[in-house]
Amino acid sequence: MASLTRRAFGVAGMGAALASAGAGRAQASGSAGFHGMSDAGRVRLKQIASIDMPRSHEHVMSMSWSPDGSRLVADSSVLNVFDMTTMRFRARFPIMEAQWPRRFGFSADGRELIASKALPRRSTENNTTENNPPAFSVFETDTGRIVRESDVLPVFLPDILGRPDDFSLQRHRVMQSLTVSPDGRYVIITLNVGPIPGGPSPRLFAFLFDSQTGRHLNTVEGLLWSLPTISRDNRFASAARPRNLGTHPQLAVFDLPSFQQRLIFPTRLGFMESLAWSPEGDRLAGGMADQSSPREKYDSITIWNATSGARLAGFASGIEPIRHLDWHPSGRLIVTASAKGTGDRGSLLQLLPSGGGVPVYRHFASGSTLINGPCFCPRTARLAWHERGKILIHEVQGL
Repeated sequence: MASLTRRAFGVAGMGAALASAGAGRAQASGSAGFHGMSDAGRVRLKQIASIDMPRSHEHVMSMSWSPDGSRLVADSSVLNVFDMTTMRFRARFPIMEAQWPRRFGFSADGRELIASKALPRRSTENNTTENNPPAFSVFETDTGRIVRESDVLPVFLPDILGRPDDFSLQRHRVMQSLTVSPDGRYVIITLNVGPIPGGPSPRLFAFLFDSQTGRHLNTVEGLLWSLPTISRDNRFASAARPRNLGTHPQLAVFDLPSFQQRLIFPTRLGFMESLAWSPEGDRLAGGMADQSSPREKYDSITIWNATSGARLAGFASGIEPIRHLDWHPSGRLIVTASAKGTGDRGSLLQLLPSGGGVPVYRHFASGSTLINGPCFCPRTARLAWHERGKILIHEVQGL
C-alpha cells in the first residue's frame, strides 16, 4: 500500500485521511527544506510531499507528470498512478516488460496513458499466443482500462532472427522503447533486434504510429540506436549508432511523420544514457552512459543547439552513467541523476543552469541508494524523484 505524507502542500483539505484503497494516510508536518547542497547559494528545494511505495514496487524506472500536473505516474514493474490534487492513489496496472526506461506516455489532455500491454507467456498448447500483438495499447489513466489498441508491429521478429519457429516476442521486445509526442499525436516505438549467437547482425527499427487511430504510418531502419525523444513541433531525436567503432556516437534529428533527416552530428559523449528536448524545442541535452574517454577531455552532460548541433554548454559531473535528465519548464535548468555513486555516497541529483556554469543544487543519496526518475511538472514546475522507497516532491525556490 502506498502512503502519502503532506508537507505544506498548500491545497485545502489535504490533511484528511485518504479514502481510496492503497492510498495510505496524509499527515501535516513541518515545511523544512530538503537536505542538500546549493553551490550557488540561490536555489533551495522545499519538500512538500512524499509517497511511500510498496515494497513490491520500490524499483522505479521512470516517472512522469500529466500535462496539467494533476497526475504523477511512477513506472516500476507496473504503472502506478497518483492523483496529485486529492493526494489519492488512483490505479496500478501492468505493461510490457522492457529494459529501457521509456515505456509510456500521456495523451495531450492526460486522460489516457499509452504503453505496450503486458504480453501473455508462451503457451505450450498454442505456439502463436504471442504472435503479432498490438504495438501499443491506450489505457484510461485513472482505471487502467484499455480503450483502444494499435496495429501490430510491421515486422515478424522470429523471421528477422532466423528462427521462424520461435514466437516468444516478449523475450525479443525487452529492448523496445516507446515515446509519445507532447501533443499526443504520434507514438514511436524503437526496437533493437538481436544479435543472437550464430545469428544475423542487430537490426534497429523506429516505427511511427498515429495514437488516435493506432495506424502504422512509417518505419526507418538501420541508423537509430536508442533514447528517442520528440519535441513540441514534432521533431524526433535519437542517439545514432556509429557506423564503425572508430567514430563518435551521433545524434540524429528527423521531421515527423516523414522521417526526413534534418540534422546529424557527433556527440563526443561516448554512448548516451539520457536525452531530452528543451521546452522551446531549440536545444537538446544528453547524458553519458559511461566515461569512455579521459575526464578532462569530455563532459558527462552536454547541451546542444538543436538546429546546428553546436555545443552550448557542458558539465563534468564526475559520476556516470547519467540515467535521468529533464528540463525545467522555463528552460533555465536541467535536472540530472546518476545511476551510481562514489565512495560512501549513493547516486547524485543535480540542478544545472542550462546556459553553463556550476551546479546550483546537488544532492547525494546515502549509501548505495539510487535516485530515479527526476522530473519537473510542466504546469507547476514542482520536482519529483524516487529515493529509498519514496517518491519525494519539491518546490524549487530561488530560481
